[in-house]
Amino acid sequence: MVALERLLDTSKPNATLVLKGYAGTGKTTLVGALVQVLAQVGRPVVLLAPTGRAAKVLAAYAGRPASTIHRRIYRMNGEEETGSGGMQIAPNKETRALFIVDEASMIGRSGLGEGPFGGRDLMKDLFQHVFASDGSKLLLIGDPAQLPPVGSDHSPALDPKELAGFGLLAGMVELTDVVRQASDSGILVNATALRKALSEEEPLPRFESGYPDVIRLDGYDLQDALETAYGQDGDDEVCVICRSNKRAYQYSQQVRTRIHDHEEELCPGDRLMVVKNDYYWAGRNGKPELIANGEPILVKRVGATEVVHGLRFADITTGWWNGQEERELEVKVMLDVLALEAPALPGSGMKAFREALFNSYSDLTKAQRLKRLREDPYAQALQVKYAYAVTAHKAQGGQWNTVFVDQGYVTADMIDKEYVRWLYTAVTRASRRLYLLNFHPRFFGESMEGE
Repeated sequence: MVALERLLDTSKPNATLVLKGYAGTGKTTLVGALVQVLAQVGRPVVLLAPTGRAAKVLAAYAGRPASTIHRRIYRMNGEEETGSGGMQIAPNKETRALFIVDEASMIGRSGLGEGPFGGRDLMKDLFQHVFASDGSKLLLIGDPAQLPPVGSDHSPALDPKELAGFGLLAGMVELTDVVRQASDSGILVNATALRKALSEEEPLPRFESGYPDVIRLDGYDLQDALETAYGQDGDDEVCVICRSNKRAYQYSQQVRTRIHDHEEELCPGDRLMVVKNDYYWAGRNGKPELIANGEPILVKRVGATEVVHGLRFADITTGWWNGQEERELEVKVMLDVLALEAPALPGSGMKAFREALFNSYSDLTKAQRLKRLREDPYAQALQVKYAYAVTAHKAQGGQWNTVFVDQGYVTADMIDKEYVRWLYTAVTRASRRLYLLNFHPRFFGESMEGE
């Protein structure tokens, strides 16, 4: 591709290329081939993605390790008196490296919520890290039809005009032709139809279910379908995608109790997803590392549970893949977050809990209290949810062999571009089988009696 050659050959500073492409247009194949070619000529390549799951997918098809953006570009400075530590941008020690950032549609401007990343501008920090070394180049890859970052109505990292505002010399290439045969994949056919619906003034998505890899399903048949999927693909390759954290919890509990016979709140073998970035736990029995928001962990053993200042905690042993190796960690998790309808513990709740802990250190000076709070395992407890069912935002960047997409509560007047974008994102998480769960007949061009 000429645009990639120009990016790699140019001597101009802050050279960036935005590669946009819809599902099936060959982004994955292109990146895999590019990484292989650059490895052969000795050109350094750094692979990044916004979430742990996305990094794992990127590493699989590129054939080399990939990291989350946060893990790569941030380091704890340990100086801020916030009780959670502060962040500084890590040095870029690469020379003439090409930084490839996949799933760039997910990259937002400012961090959300409290904690060490809360007020940071992720895009600005990424660019500062990448271009701190002379000769660095940046390739941003993303699907413009997927969901934008939380709290945004568009994907700024895929917009060359916004990139120019950071001083980047940015070009853009858009892949529009579907290169995989439509007859091979009903998933791709439906993804393409949803993407085309986005260009309509009043989008009316229509599913084609006459393909072996796309199956209509109602709630009565869900149990049998889940048993089949887990039997064929195993725990790590099945996911239910739904509209809310409440529904995700309900579906996860169904999988836990009916597929895995789990009776306790946490059991060995449970799959969890971290929902807040954390630097604390990986550093307790190894070098400081980020356990990033969205990364999966596996429960191996469950220890004691207790209540501290009104919140419940459990000690667990967990398996965690850090992008290059599998590590075993002893961590404390916050049990209350598992069933929470919010994405994580609200900031007000976390602030009140930290204040209660701070005040409990009554025999210490203020400086000693702040230090104690930064080191308190309860203040640093991992916030987790079950990973069997997730919202589309949490699923974004990931891929599973079998995906169940639940329609959720939606009426005819609620079907707008935002909903179609949600559907497109959810549908494109499936690589082999897609189950359309509880969808109204209108999505298949049918009408119900009386309508």
